[in-house]
Amino acid sequence: MLTTADIPQADMLWDVARVAEAIARGRVTAEEIGEYIGAKGQRQGLYYMQAARIIGLIEIGEQTEAAQLTKFGLAFTRYNRADQRAALRRQLLRYEPTRSVIAALRDTPEGLTRHDVARILQQLAPLAESTALRRAATVTAWLTEIGLADWRDDRLCYCGPALPVAMPQPPRNAMSFASGV
Repeated sequence: MLTTADIPQADMLWDVARVAEAIARGRVTAEEIGEYIGAKGQRQGLYYMQAARIIGLIEIGEQTEAAQLTKFGLAFTRYNRADQRAALRRQLLRYEPTRSVIAALRDTPEGLTRHDVARILQQLAPLAESTALRRAATVTAWLTEIGLADWRDDRLCYCGPALPVAMPQPPRNAMSFASGV
């Protein structure tokens, strides 16, 4: 079971990617990162940091709440935009919660509603229905922004690469925040 902090609430995937850039340039706190990625406050900076942690770009210190790049995150900052896009797609295919949503999309050719995605997220973490619906909006925005899914007649449908039946989950070394909504 994941925590609520393991279900992203940072809607703009490319801003999540910019968290790695911010850290590479010496911004390591939620406030500094929020400012760097676009006049977002400390709270939004924390949401974007948590999202960057979810996809393996950063680790967040439990005591200091300062962020540092993972090996992948450091490499990511050196990629061009096309390689970053490919890397983000791979990460969304590998890590929860997007991994489970993609698996469900692949198993449901007619697609999923936002409520369906919210139910998947509720199976992964203890989320209230309203919170799950907000987080489902984030997850679906990520998948559509990166070209893994698209909306057809109010249903989210998988449109990414053909995948093997089982998508293995790599071990997670990143620390997790235990926060609420």
